[in-house]
Amino acid sequence: MVTIKDVAREAGVSPKTVSRVVNDDPAVNGKTREAVAEIIRRMHYVPDHAARMMRMSHSSVVGLMTDAVATTPYSVDIVRGTQAGLREQSRTMLIANTDGDPGQEQEYWRVFRAHKVAGVVYATMYHRPVDLGAPDFERGIVLANCYSARRSHSSVVPDDEGGGYTQARHLIELGHRRIGIVSLSPVLRATVLRGAGYRTAFAEGGLLYDPALEIPGFITRPDGGEDLVAYDAALGLLRRADRPTAIICGNDQIAVQIYAAAAALGLSVPDDLSVIGFDDMAVITRTLKPMLTSVALPYFEIGRIAVDILGRVNGEIDGPVVPQVLVPCPLVVRQSCRQLV
Repeated sequence: MVTIKDVAREAGVSPKTVSRVVNDDPAVNGKTREAVAEIIRRMHYVPDHAARMMRMSHSSVVGLMTDAVATTPYSVDIVRGTQAGLREQSRTMLIANTDGDPGQEQEYWRVFRAHKVAGVVYATMYHRPVDLGAPDFERGIVLANCYSARRSHSSVVPDDEGGGYTQARHLIELGHRRIGIVSLSPVLRATVLRGAGYRTAFAEGGLLYDPALEIPGFITRPDGGEDLVAYDAALGLLRRADRPTAIICGNDQIAVQIYAAAAALGLSVPDDLSVIGFDDMAVITRTLKPMLTSVALPYFEIGRIAVDILGRVNGEIDGPVVPQVLVPCPLVVRQSCRQLV
């Protein structure tokens, strides 16, 4: 294994000079820097980051603690976005997946302290409040896709209210005036926020909100789990004599059920019924025929922005530390919504 002394001997400089080149220290002049860097590449020298970490108060590693994000296909982009943000800062990531176990979470805080991580991005699978208590961790913590009810940590969350507004506004602009809603579970924060969004859009468009046209597509069980009931909810809406011409879906999984219910009743999407989803899960939106128009959850941007905010919290990046960043949820137009004549 090539050591820093081997590189120094080959370059005719001291090991300290090699270390300065590795750490991009401006004290090394350009000619020497280029010569040493070339030898580092040629000899395939890899710096001993473990040794460096022992000499520093904290490392170049940032922790990502999640409840289930790392194993959830449609929110794994938070991991990718966090990684991309860290790459821009020449940092690496240590992932800890708690599976929602408080005991495991406390163990991972201990692991992060032991590895002297420079800070932690704490991410959740869905938009919800969290209470971290007072973890024994001295560096910065930023919440991603979740928030502290006590505002004890900065957070980066999707603009769910804006997303609900976008869903309704798109259908209204297409000429729809009777719009049904098959929502997520009513207990979710996202459901409340998106509901505020589409009601605002209805009011701006001169439409009355009809609570009879909004039905939950998921029911929360006493044990905290959920049952998908979107198919039956859609049948109830579509069997009405004054059935809606369009349906807003709480997520893309619900949209699949809407398509199925419409087909069971001999209705065609989008000729007889326009459908708009939420999440923009590619495995669903691009597989359904016609392909599903959806509002995207900006998970990648949430992860990337969380890293930037973490740098500000730690004083490593210039810029204000804000209590919460709302990330826009963009509309992705495909073929499931049609213009009414």
